[in-house]
Amino acid sequence: MLHLLEAFCAAAETGSLSKAAEALHLSQPAITRQIRALEAQLGAVLLTRTPRGVELTPAGQAVLPHARAALAAVAACRHAAAEASGRGPARLRIAAGTMITLYTLPPVIAAFREAYPSIPVELLPGHHRDALEQVIEYKADVAFIATNVSVPGTKAIRLFSDPLLLVSHPEAEPLERLADLRDRTLLVLEPRAGMRHEVERALAEHGVSCRLVEHPTVETIKTAVMLQMGVTILPASAVREEVRAGRLAARPIADWPGSVRTIQAFVRAEGTLPEPVRAFIHMVKRHYREQ
Repeated sequence: MLHLLEAFCAAAETGSLSKAAEALHLSQPAITRQIRALEAQLGAVLLTRTPRGVELTPAGQAVLPHARAALAAVAACRHAAAEASGRGPARLRIAAGTMITLYTLPPVIAAFREAYPSIPVELLPGHHRDALEQVIEYKADVAFIATNVSVPGTKAIRLFSDPLLLVSHPEAEPLERLADLRDRTLLVLEPRAGMRHEVERALAEHGVSCRLVEHPTVETIKTAVMLQMGVTILPASAVREEVRAGRLAARPIADWPGSVRTIQAFVRAEGTLPEPVRAFIHMVKRHYREQ
């Protein structure tokens, strides 16, 4: 039944039988046969065809999380068997949020590769939800995110704090409080970014109304601030170099006591940490403790 569940999950996640076939290196008729076989075993229609591809039926929506859990359990069995028999590959697969990928992990990855040149490192950037799913599905060994979440099947290891700062042009009027943002242009990331929700919630709690202008990346936000097109709120790690060079000014937020992001490592709750993961987490803690 495993291959039937794989076909169903691939079609559900891609919304397309042809894309599912491509992902699993099968023909589209083979994918269709497998999904029909699964539907016959379960006694329910799981997918319906539409002009845009395929969509989950109510039964498909109910089955999908269990199908994913079954595939994750099989991956866990394979991982445990390989690790116990000494056949597990010595490698490190890291999933991480976008800002952590850009500003937190690079110096640690460089140090890790120098200390362990025989261990390949794979970096999987994405949004925090994607990073956690990679760990749960055994596609990554550890996820580094700054969003405070609790996810079944994982455990969090607190690493260090990264303060949020008010960031402006060096020649602009200094910003010290959220209240100083009233009626200003505030440059923000797109809605899926975890920090966007934190900032919007803080503004609402403090009764601050300002004009939000969305940008695709932190780099475009920083460039726009340098051009005096607005101000922003970013983690200290994201603006450290520009502040040192005098291209940006950044100050703590006096009226937002919780303006700090806690960087955490998420690993699977079961089993023991593989040595490469343990070593990398230790290097992250040491690097930012020294900073």
